[in-house]
Amino acid sequence: MSNSDGAAKVWRVLESVSLADGPDSAESKAAAELVGTGIDSHELLGRAARHALVPAVADLLVAHDLLGVVPGQLRAHLRGALGWNVYRTEQAVAEARRIADAFDDAGVPVAFNKGVVFQQLLYQGRGTRVFSDIDLMIRPADKDATARLLADLGYQAAKQFDHRRGELVDLPRSEILMYGLYPDHLPHAHRLTGLPHLPYFMVDIAFNAAWYGSGWQLPMDGVMAELPHVPVAPAPDPTAVRLPALDARYGFLFIVLHLFREAWFERAILEGDVRLTQFADVLRFWRAQGAERADEIRELVAAHRLGSVLAWVAHHVDRVYGSDLTGEFGGLAEYADPDWFASAGGVDGGYLRWHGDMRRRLAADDAVELSPAAPPPFAAAARVTPGT
Repeated sequence: MSNSDGAAKVWRVLESVSLADGPDSAESKAAAELVGTGIDSHELLGRAARHALVPAVADLLVAHDLLGVVPGQLRAHLRGALGWNVYRTEQAVAEARRIADAFDDAGVPVAFNKGVVFQQLLYQGRGTRVFSDIDLMIRPADKDATARLLADLGYQAAKQFDHRRGELVDLPRSEILMYGLYPDHLPHAHRLTGLPHLPYFMVDIAFNAAWYGSGWQLPMDGVMAELPHVPVAPAPDPTAVRLPALDARYGFLFIVLHLFREAWFERAILEGDVRLTQFADVLRFWRAQGAERADEIRELVAAHRLGSVLAWVAHHVDRVYGSDLTGEFGGLAEYADPDWFASAGGVDGGYLRWHGDMRRRLAADDAVELSPAAPPPFAAAARVTPGT
């Protein structure tokens, strides 16, 4: 098997693993069959690490009794990565519940989002969904109340954890200034735990469903109006803890907007670019909740003119997985422009272009190459002057 063939097989395994719903799913069985025919385990784990899929790969190998395909010294690492992520997820869920109780007692609406919710909603609480912080969404009017509540819970704002010193230190002034220039988040808040193996919790607080300066906006009064409580406790009892989360209509559009932001802006691309798991989240969410609410989501897309950004994301999800999210959603044909799909937004306010398709971009070893480009269609809405 040539190096290129081996890399292609590894990528097919990761694509299947990223969508697998437990060992009995077709995707899990397909991945196991590929691994069973022989695979470069170092290539597999290296790429899995790049895309936050190491616990998912470990879960696959354990569930299908395939740990023997990796060298002995890596087996303990894989089991440990899965066990650690299960434990960390349990602790994050417990901490999220503590935060939720405090906000509820204070009468401040809050929605939990992304990893702490998705690990159960989209990944069956198996401990395979990696996430690094607890994501909150609040109303803009509740910024000050949120800061006070988190401080009362022991959180410190505008800090970061210094792993060498084992303590919280001030954020660099440049990062604090960025929060001022782009006010759609509060600075990350950290709480020390006193545990050497889990030294801190980090909370990310957003009060914009898109980003500051985006022409694609969802009204936060609507986003925060209906907050269903969803089960988030890891298996075996997912109903043990429920947290307020975004309604499925807004939850789907939020992750679409979030993925676009991470994949389109040069600043985010240079910081590490998007991961396969982010595309998996979109497709998983659509299949789990979005498709059954499609008509309502279409109404929101039409009302808030989100067709172009949804088309960009759906196109690339389809190129990665061979899915037909574009066709299933419908009504996106007018946005199917190659220049739009290959576009990116430069840090200087200009426009860039990348080449190839998203599947190759994700699987590539090298950073994506960006070149200057003329303004593509629909891109002006990604950056507008607030108030105009």
